[in-house]
Amino acid sequence: MKRVALLACAVALAAVAAGCGGPTVGDGDLTDDWAMLATAKVPEPAAGSCWTSSANQVRDTTMSEAQLQPCDMDHVIETASVGHFTGEAAAGRKRPTGAALAPAWADCDKAVTEYLGAEWQSGRVVAVLVPPNPWQWDGGARFYRCDVVSLRTELGVLDPRKTTMKGALGPTGDLRLTCGQQVGMTKDSWSDITPAKCEEPHDVEYVGTISSPAADYPTGAGVEAAFSKTCEAKMLAYIGMSRGSWNGQRALNYGYWMTGNKDTWALGNHTARCYALISGKKVNRSLRGAGDVTV
Repeated sequence: MKRVALLACAVALAAVAAGCGGPTVGDGDLTDDWAMLATAKVPEPAAGSCWTSSANQVRDTTMSEAQLQPCDMDHVIETASVGHFTGEAAAGRKRPTGAALAPAWADCDKAVTEYLGAEWQSGRVVAVLVPPNPWQWDGGARFYRCDVVSLRTELGVLDPRKTTMKGALGPTGDLRLTCGQQVGMTKDSWSDITPAKCEEPHDVEYVGTISSPAADYPTGAGVEAAFSKTCEAKMLAYIGMSRGSWNGQRALNYGYWMTGNKDTWALGNHTARCYALISGKKVNRSLRGAGDVTV
């Protein structure tokens, strides 16, 4: 109806001086007063957003297709922060891939750690960099999400929750890695770790995060070369065990679990979680600071 009224007055403009009612508004030119429509923009996510997924394992989760969910409802992903590509990375016709994502990964690594309250590798979580998909990039999106995914087990089983992960790796956080149970243990490896309280029977304990200086993604025997000695030293320092006592142990060993894959290795994630392993028996106390005990 407003538009009809304007047109009606426009038809009568020649009679304004003769009393076409009311004060004059604007400059009398009706063709230049329409506001321009805002340029369509890809909606930008917000830090603290929560997301749900139909996947059961982190490897099956398509981050760019995750669905927003209220944080007090079941969700498996949270956005710790939102960053932005700049400079040459932002100017390209195609979104950055491969090594070009390394600066964004470094930003996310730091942001997720700050969000959780401790290095993300020390929890039942994984940090994920989510750049815009190709359609979002073509639509002008230059942001990336720094997401954290909650895990039930080391193998990547997702763990839905109804509370935020923010601060969940603090001193009393519920996602901190402590003790657990080995799953699928063989002479040389295990297939998974499930969480357990340290005061209950368990046969594995997280002792810290280690990192490899190797430039190339390790495979085969290269994995042992990249992490073995560092993990051994980490475990002995955690327990406070001397080399002599360590040499006499029969049930105690160590193992490590890489926190990323070949793609994230290229971005700078060269870390693994180091564990103390106990073979053939279980204990019901933490080994932290235990010293030269016989396990």
